[in-house]
Amino acid sequence: MRRSVWPAGLLRTSLLGLLLVLAPATPPAVASPTAVRIVSPLPSDALLGKTEIVLEGAAPVGARILKIELYADDRLIGTLLESPWRFVWDAGDTLKARTLRARLYASDGSTATDRIVTRAVTGVQRTAVTLVQVPCTVRTAQGKYLLDLRREEFALLESGRLQELALFTAERKPAHIALLFDSSASMLQDDRLTIAQEAATGFIDALEPGDTAMLIAFSDAPRLGVPATSDKAALKTGLATLEAKGGTALYDAIVSAIDVLKAREERKAIVLLSDGRDEAVDGLGPGSLRTYEETLDAVLAGQVSVYVVGTGERLSEEFDVLRRRTLGEILGNLAERSGGRSYFVKKASRLKDAYQSIADELRHQYTLGYYPSADAPDDPAAAKKGHGPGWRSIEVRVSRPRSRVTARSGYYSR
Repeated sequence: MRRSVWPAGLLRTSLLGLLLVLAPATPPAVASPTAVRIVSPLPSDALLGKTEIVLEGAAPVGARILKIELYADDRLIGTLLESPWRFVWDAGDTLKARTLRARLYASDGSTATDRIVTRAVTGVQRTAVTLVQVPCTVRTAQGKYLLDLRREEFALLESGRLQELALFTAERKPAHIALLFDSSASMLQDDRLTIAQEAATGFIDALEPGDTAMLIAFSDAPRLGVPATSDKAALKTGLATLEAKGGTALYDAIVSAIDVLKAREERKAIVLLSDGRDEAVDGLGPGSLRTYEETLDAVLAGQVSVYVVGTGERLSEEFDVLRRRTLGEILGNLAERSGGRSYFVKKASRLKDAYQSIADELRHQYTLGYYPSADAPDDPAAAKKGHGPGWRSIEVRVSRPRSRVTARSGYYSR
């Protein structure tokens, strides 16, 4: 019988290999990776005008992010040195495909890159296309904010036609706010003015970095008390100097605020404190040159959300000077149709709660956006709804059961 003879060296190598196979594996130490990701916009988005680019970044354990460079079509457009990793860039008006690239540098010398190519839109008339942004809030049947909804759970319709979302974010965007403060003689009742000033101070304190606010007081006429600013101390000082006197030019004040907010990008809101009665100081006629109808149209055309704090015990019963609508109907319509909310406060001591609720609402909004077609039809039922030519209705739906959406009812395309 012939025996197989293995060379000694080969035998030792084989035994060593067998031991390695049988030995329990020790997993290698895994370091956290260096990574960067372009969160928004998405490749399916078409970019037009001012666009917010949102990034996420990570560095290995023990290291930190030094900077993130941001390129558009291979051109450096910005360098971010600290979080939040956000940058606003003007994408122009051509609706062409854009290449966005982010490069992260970590303190340990490692780098990471992410790149997307956005969608092009061809055959569109630029003059008729603008990004329509729709802030909205979603609540459960019990009134709690729903904050975990995904893009695919939303559907947005314009004049009954489903739109493709070009923008979706649950990230809080900066808000540009006009604080409209009724300083007419009626605010002398029950020391309303003093209590309202204290309540509005709490709202100013709740403003977040990036927010701006202006103060517009109105009695016989609106007047800009404090221009748009992020300086909370300046806003509080302006609020403290208000005096109650004269009539109530409510509608003129709202239209004035819209005129100022028109130049602002992103979210725009009016926070209005009033008893809802537009009235001259003698009580014999309107206090404004504008009418209620003109004011509502201006609100919808300006794409501004109106939040109302209505003061008084009988808002749902008292009528305006022309005896056409109740004060509660006027204030409620301005808020509901614009995608805001109304809070009717019978006791001045409850004003603080109303302002707090508005601040919470502004913190818990989703922002949807879409590009309407240049040849899209107006809402065929516009006249029946009391709207003029160019009106396009907006409806936001979510697939989550038993949820309620608050969003503006539409806009004027021209």
